[in-house]
Amino acid sequence: MFPYTESFENETFTEGTNVYFINNWLGNYVDGIRIFQENTTVNSGASALGLWPIAEEGEDSEEIEIIVKVNLDLTCMENVVAKFWVATEATAAYKHVKLYLKQSMDGGLTFGPKFIMGTDYRGFVNADTPYKEFTFPLHTDANNNPNVVLQFMAKSGARKGTVAKLLIDDVLIYAAPEDIFPPVAIEPKPLNVNEISIRFNESVDETTLDPDNFIFSPGSPTGHGGSGSEGHKIADLNELPTVGSITQTESDMITLNLSTPINIGKYYDLEISNIKDLAGNTIITSTGTLIYNPLTEGLVFTEIMYDEPPVEQNDNLEFIELYNSTDTPIELGGLMIKGGIASGKLPEFTLQPDSYWVTAKNTAAFYNFFGVIVHEWMGANLSNDEPEALFMVNTNHHSGVKIDSLTYNAGGTWLEGAAGLGHSMELIDPLSDNSNSANWKSSSNYFGMYNGYEIYASPGYANSTLGIDDEVLAKSLSLYPNPVTNLLNIKSELPLIKVEIYSVLGKKVKEVNSDFESIPTSKLSNGVYVVRMFSEDGMITKKIIKN
Repeated sequence: MFPYTESFENETFTEGTNVYFINNWLGNYVDGIRIFQENTTVNSGASALGLWPIAEEGEDSEEIEIIVKVNLDLTCMENVVAKFWVATEATAAYKHVKLYLKQSMDGGLTFGPKFIMGTDYRGFVNADTPYKEFTFPLHTDANNNPNVVLQFMAKSGARKGTVAKLLIDDVLIYAAPEDIFPPVAIEPKPLNVNEISIRFNESVDETTLDPDNFIFSPGSPTGHGGSGSEGHKIADLNELPTVGSITQTESDMITLNLSTPINIGKYYDLEISNIKDLAGNTIITSTGTLIYNPLTEGLVFTEIMYDEPPVEQNDNLEFIELYNSTDTPIELGGLMIKGGIASGKLPEFTLQPDSYWVTAKNTAAFYNFFGVIVHEWMGANLSNDEPEALFMVNTNHHSGVKIDSLTYNAGGTWLEGAAGLGHSMELIDPLSDNSNSANWKSSSNYFGMYNGYEIYASPGYANSTLGIDDEVLAKSLSLYPNPVTNLLNIKSELPLIKVEIYSVLGKKVKEVNSDFESIPTSKLSNGVYVVRMFSEDGMITKKIIKN
């Protein structure tokens, strides 16, 4: 009967997996925790629907999806609209929760694209928020359709930490007198460098065939996975894509055929305007960010610091190092590291062959100790005491392709030194199987003291695997003065064969192949530098400050 209302008042929820917990409403985890009847924070009446996407105790999952579906017979109904109220209840952990709506026109056999609801592009913040009304016009294919299913999906990211509880109340689904809602464009999806697919939430008219309604501009990577990153680059104005022609593939979908293609690993903003639906409503000008990166291999996890001392505390120096194992440059833009950290899309950066790139949990703490500017991931800490999966995916992350993956375990056959004893763990050979614990070693590259503990690591540089006793080498070397002004002195008990000096951005600014005892530094700009010293048996890295 329409208008259809549901305020979750009249029945106690039936618990179970994939069960109808009330009439016409099906849930995947109705257990009083993940899908539950809320009796405290309500919009009206005495109850509301609660969704909390968390892993069950002992469950190890990178993402949790809580799904509820309502079956709708919309026979003789047109211009159908869903309205509902949403509030959040904080759980004290800083993580966003996403709420998506999806529609099925065939009784739930297939679902269309998802639409995100929330306070920003990340969904809802982890805070106590009052109820807010949301309006969602159903697709025109729902008109006079007896087999419509509307799906609410609550989703969390990395498993460490918890997200806010979502509370939904006073659902109203009704037929509007007429279509007064403008069309909405879903996030553009690059199919390849020459084609971009765009779907709308309803059928649209011939205005979608005008290339002037689609304007590209440089995109910003800062909205896709963190700040404080090394090597951010914005697409050059001269490289911006242009639309040559447009193909309407379905009543609600088009393909932009580009005369100037997009560049792999580059962010672009696409402004969409002047598009009309079949009722003549004009889209509210919107801008979506797109990026395309189809990489399938060539990047390797080569070094991980997951628990600097003291054991299972702070973890401000956590980092993950990537290595380009190919003989060609690799674009990082748009790739994602998922699993324990759920990094979001990586920034624009060209990683040269045989080169390293680092992302860290706390870039300020990382810079203060290592003296290197790196990318900061947004998400949870790496696990200190449980198996932790890490994997890299490209921009088509639903394809199942993993560029690289491994699962380490703090204990067992994995390295004891990495579990809070001050060592990162390093892959001995970048071309070896990094899922095998036997191919890793505890770093022996002594870098310095941190909160009273010795730290051994080589982030952003070749791993300390060149010799059999690099720790001896580390303690046989000293640099002075530090800070340095005009002359850097090196005292070594072992013969050196080469010294390299790098800026905080990883650029080599000086290489010395003789006369290592006194190296001129007067021409270096003031700042922090990393010095790499090589002997016949190994390499050691130390940080200096130039005044």
